[in-house]
Amino acid sequence: MIRRLGKIMFQGLVAILPAVLTVYILFWLVRSAETVLGGLLEVLLPQGWYIPGMGLLAGLVATFLCGLTLNAFMVRRLLDLGEVVMNRIPLVKTLYGSLKDFIGFFTAKRDSQFNQVVSVDLDFGGTPMRMIGFVTRSDFSDLPAGIGNEGEVAVYLPLSYQIGGYTVIVPRSSVRKVDISTHRAMGFVVTGGMVTDKGKHGDHH
Repeated sequence: MIRRLGKIMFQGLVAILPAVLTVYILFWLVRSAETVLGGLLEVLLPQGWYIPGMGLLAGLVATFLCGLTLNAFMVRRLLDLGEVVMNRIPLVKTLYGSLKDFIGFFTAKRDSQFNQVVSVDLDFGGTPMRMIGFVTRSDFSDLPAGIGNEGEVAVYLPLSYQIGGYTVIVPRSSVRKVDISTHRAMGFVVTGGMVTDKGKHGDHH
């Protein structure tokens, strides 16, 4: 009986936790915008002009204007200059470059091979295994010799329930194409296989 109740509680937690976290993050963003920008507006505007909610509105307008000006020549030049500066600071360069490349991998429009989900065949103590990964590179001609050869691909293997993973260089024959989107595959891997189809969780017996 207790085990049954625990299973029901766990299923309920799994069902509501993503929604609760999403609502909490949105609430935190709204509250932060209202607190920071609202406080600034209270100081800048004449007394009595400030209306609650203007901070959030200012945040939305600022975000829109930021996106609107990204294509402006001078703004692009300033962003490029800032990136050059970031890439000259050793520790910052590593963190910034890694985060930018990782986010860009899942957001940028690129050739289909770079968004390909694959399974990598492994042998662990005589037991065949497969790991789900993402092909990140199949051409190593612009990299120093020894990193990758013709007929090999770079595959990123994410870890479950944590930020991180491994990049392995393997023969193309060692990977098998998996017909699934990168977002669904990432959800499957990072949850340890709990997410199965379209965000639904597998049964726990």
